[in-house]
Amino acid sequence: MFGIKTKLRELKSDVGDLRRYGYGSVKKKHERKAYHKTPELNVIQKVHIVNEQELKQQSKQTFKNNYKVSIITPLYNTPRQFLEELLTSLKDQTYANWELCLADGSDADHKYVGEICKEWQRKDARIVYEVLKENKGISENTNECLKLATGDYIGLLDHDDVLHPSAIFEMVKAMNESEADFLYSDEVKYSGDICKISDPLAFNLKPGFGKDDLRSHNYICHFTVFSKKLLKTQKEFYRKEYDGSQDHDMVLRLTEKAEKIVHVPKVLYYWRMHNNSVAQNLDSKSYAVDAAIRAVSGQIAREHESGKVESSLPFRTIYKVDYNIIGTPLVSIVIHNCKSEKEIEYTVERILEITDYKNIEIIYLFDKTCKTIRIKPENKGKVKWIDCKNYSDAEEWNLGVQNAHGEYIVLMDAKCCPANSRWLDEMLMFAQREDVVTVGPKIYYRDRSVAYAGIALSKKKKSGLYWLCQYNTIDEIGYEGMLCYARDTSAGTAACMMFKKKDWGKNYKFDSDMGKFADIDFCLKGSRNNKWNVWTSYSGILYTGENLIPETSDSEIDKFKDKWKEEIIKETYSHPMWEKLGLV
Repeated sequence: MFGIKTKLRELKSDVGDLRRYGYGSVKKKHERKAYHKTPELNVIQKVHIVNEQELKQQSKQTFKNNYKVSIITPLYNTPRQFLEELLTSLKDQTYANWELCLADGSDADHKYVGEICKEWQRKDARIVYEVLKENKGISENTNECLKLATGDYIGLLDHDDVLHPSAIFEMVKAMNESEADFLYSDEVKYSGDICKISDPLAFNLKPGFGKDDLRSHNYICHFTVFSKKLLKTQKEFYRKEYDGSQDHDMVLRLTEKAEKIVHVPKVLYYWRMHNNSVAQNLDSKSYAVDAAIRAVSGQIAREHESGKVESSLPFRTIYKVDYNIIGTPLVSIVIHNCKSEKEIEYTVERILEITDYKNIEIIYLFDKTCKTIRIKPENKGKVKWIDCKNYSDAEEWNLGVQNAHGEYIVLMDAKCCPANSRWLDEMLMFAQREDVVTVGPKIYYRDRSVAYAGIALSKKKKSGLYWLCQYNTIDEIGYEGMLCYARDTSAGTAACMMFKKKDWGKNYKFDSDMGKFADIDFCLKGSRNNKWNVWTSYSGILYTGENLIPETSDSEIDKFKDKWKEEIIKETYSHPMWEKLGLV
């Protein structure tokens, strides 16, 4: 009986959605439900499993550069079991040229820490152990530990965590392949038996490096390895005033100076959860949040930017940067893909009614005689029409930008309309940065499912593109909270995209030869010039159409993939396992 009532409720809900939003929305809702009904998985086997034969092969392999890696671990009253497991994880490494540097600040009640370390040291000369004269806290203890290191590269390992047997091997392999001076891997939070981890959300499968991702939260975290040469660019390693978020501060500073940052997309680090660990209990180190805010604020100041950093509540460890908008530059909103006067009128009035930022002009592109639309008299001076008969998408966009007077341009599909009053401010604060080429908002359909949350390049997708979080709703936070902060993405969409007019003029113009990929191509040209494409969750747009993703022909796909094949192979802003595990 209960099952019948449930089915009736679902059917009633579908009928209501069908009346309000149409068949497409109901179809998407059921696709989303089916997508999330993934079978139980032994996740660890899918994300990184190495059998005994592979481990033996790794132990025999030599590299052109057999770099020495110094693992840095400050100790403080480390539980006996945790210490034994940490030491065993180093002994089991398939790569041999490492050293483990242990600086012990334990108190008199934990003498066994030194006894265990000395016993292991007698058996393995690669273990370097020193007793600290006093416990000065995590940052200064780590700095003392660093003084013991003689390696070419430094790797960080907390005293209650363990490494995968292939951890150092995979890092050295990546160093040889890429000449990276800063590397990081995926990780997993665990308690109990590592081999029985089955929850996909326990795994932090990370994207490639993103400046804005890192400002939003320390997604890099563990396992971090960097060259001693890179470290020498800093006056200090860990800074005591950032205790609790000393890693975040250190990673922000090192990535500013790094010449080559590489993400190794494998789970190489096991982050233990227990009551005194930040992995499980943030309240054990609540001061970490304040330290992280100071660390992000410090980078903004070093890069001669200005803005305020705060926790993005209710998420204490996700941070929002409110950059100061310089002046009140004119923003030209270019409305394209217009199909009817009624559609244009609604979009224009909605923009003028809801938008806080007032220094705007609106240009609508229409292939019919429509010089006047019904809008309030006080708004007519802000709106103009441009004829675009028989134009391709790219030609239409270029025409609109060419006729715009604004320093900043927003391309907007006529089926898009603002969903919050600060939608324009939230994009403009990023677009004004010289290292940003485009900014895009969170776009969702009328049924509250995500239409656009960033686009990643993908080797597996026929189109070469992967639209992130397509089966999430706007009420979901997304994998690792990715729907709740500003982050970098491979490309944006012309459905709603902000950029500087001067960037459009510097050979970035939309290329008609790229067909339906002209907007993606525009973004990638910016990336090649070392600029970021940013997606921000704080700018909201409602899309009233059925499907935001354009249909593309095989010839368009082939042309796009041929031009950007090197970038597609890298898959920078996604993870090869995200889709496979149903995470985004």
